[in-house]
Amino acid sequence: MAKTFHALETELMELRVQLASVVPLKACVCVLPPIEAGSENLPINHIQPELRFGHAAVHTACSSFSDLHIRDGLSQKSSRRTTGILWYASNNEQFKQNIKALVEAINKKKNAIQKYITQNYTGHQRFQTLHNACPGVMTLHLYRQLRFWCDENIELVSFGWRQKSLFRAINKAELLAQMEIESDASADKAVPMMQMIKQIINVPEERLRLRRPVKVQPTANIVIRRPDMLGQVERITVTSIMPFIIIQDEHLTIRPLTEFRPQVIKPRTDRVKTKVIGTLHGESIEVIL
Repeated sequence: MAKTFHALETELMELRVQLASVVPLKACVCVLPPIEAGSENLPINHIQPELRFGHAAVHTACSSFSDLHIRDGLSQKSSRRTTGILWYASNNEQFKQNIKALVEAINKKKNAIQKYITQNYTGHQRFQTLHNACPGVMTLHLYRQLRFWCDENIELVSFGWRQKSLFRAINKAELLAQMEIESDASADKAVPMMQMIKQIINVPEERLRLRRPVKVQPTANIVIRRPDMLGQVERITVTSIMPFIIIQDEHLTIRPLTEFRPQVIKPRTDRVKTKVIGTLHGESIEVIL
């Protein structure tokens, strides 16, 4: 595995050399502020991306691709994110083939390391085994894949923010048992836990659910024109935590990421109405009204 990791680092350096050897049609990336260690669960009220263009954007993108290690003072649970696009013309066949081969080789090695670790080890063993072979590596960064499109007729890439919650159904008996354990374990929690238990007992199980907030992530809405779709387009949405590499001659419209402010996100009018009873282990207990 150590040999595979060193080969991966070598290919990432070669990718940097190749991307810097050709002037892009447009290079535009946004660097997001990193999250400090211990701040992962703090509420996010504002994110201001730092926009970079041209040579600085290429350099920043390549640094993001090669950013594989833990950094002192920064979170190991939240990835350091750089979003955007390096767009190159399709008229240099050798360059095109070099980039394609490198991206495929890099992603293949990342996937091979992840597959080896997850299939052969569990829990704490995974961390120890990976770090013995690749000292100081940051798992989130090692496993994330490069995104590359070549001659795909992409018309538009519009960057934005995704702020969603995950929901799951509740087993009422198990939930009440967990809450009783919490109540017995702490005198400070006993009264509020008992109050929540009394509310939950009277609610049918099918009207209860748990909500877990998901971290705010940059996304990209991509519009692709398919020649075989008779003038129609394909629309896809993907997460965007590293810059995309796009090679094509067709005109590409890029809408960079803007600042994030949660108050500008309007609630959906068709959202199910709920009432929050309380929280348990960071998840909100809700009643569907």
